[in-house]
Amino acid sequence: MSDPTDISGKVPADDAAEFALRLNDALVDVAQAERVEADPAFRAQVEAWDERLAPLFDEIEPVEPPLTVWPRVADSIRPRAANDDTAMRFWRRWAIASTALLAASAAGLAFVLANPRIERHYVSPTPDFQPVSVATLMSADDADMPVATITYDPQTGSLYVAPTMQMAPGEDQAPTLWLMTPEGGMHRVGGIDPSHAQTHSVPMEMRPMAADAPALAVSLEPVDNPDSPTPLGPVVASGEVARL
Repeated sequence: MSDPTDISGKVPADDAAEFALRLNDALVDVAQAERVEADPAFRAQVEAWDERLAPLFDEIEPVEPPLTVWPRVADSIRPRAANDDTAMRFWRRWAIASTALLAASAAGLAFVLANPRIERHYVSPTPDFQPVSVATLMSADDADMPVATITYDPQTGSLYVAPTMQMAPGEDQAPTLWLMTPEGGMHRVGGIDPSHAQTHSVPMEMRPMAADAPALAVSLEPVDNPDSPTPLGPVVASGEVARL
């Protein structure tokens, strides 16, 4: 990712995009937040990205998170230092502005609603804790165009798909989701609906692979050969996985 401390010259658009899409860790976000306050050009970039991302979720129906989510968060959060509330104040303000974006990831992003990035510093994973995986898939033709948000909850094996309706498959093409393996291979998950938010149950034998996948991809497969073990059609979107 780009260096958030360099605020000289023209503001790189990818810095603002990363900030809006929650792709940075807490330390980088603190630096980016200072840029938002100090640099009007960068602030305008961030606001433009927030505006651009907001319509992605207009047609997504809310999904109730699993009942186990909030107890796990409550059991895992350690007390913070009494005099360390600067980052907390910032994220409270940011959470209000980004409610629509958080809702897109449904149950998996329930963690993000409780201070998304700062939790990395204050959550102590218990032995049975498995982090939620989130990936924003970007178009292969336009690196600035989100195609879908994918969230995987390893506790329930649920895969949440929130498409942006940017995919335009032909009549003989089926959008198909793939897991990227650490070795560089691809493993087929199955077909997805490019026009509606949906939930899939990942088979038990695939769940360890889904929990460890470093990236995801979507290809347009021929409908007459939907079960190919490797992509036959073009890969139209891909994105790295973040663990929350």
